[in-house]
Amino acid sequence: MSNEVLTISTGSIETGETDVKVTIEGDSEMPFWNHDLKVKAILALLNSIDIKHYYEDNIQDKGFESAKEIINSTRSAFGLDLF
Repeated sequence: MSNEVLTISTGSIETGETDVKVTIEGDSEMPFWNHDLKVKAILALLNSIDIKHYYEDNIQDKGFESAKEIINSTRSAFGLDLF
């Protein structure tokens, strides 16, 4: 069992800050590349998305376009776009 720590820091409504910072720390089975940790961070970020916020801001079409882009990028990253 691994023990990764994922930290997602977002901006503040009070200050108007909109930056997002993601940090992941942990042991990697790929010590030089750390792709396994990147995948865990990606999954954690995806699981934190709430589509209702896209609807509340009336930008659900952008959300669905982003979903398509995520799928295409994932296929490319893992070589699944070759089939």
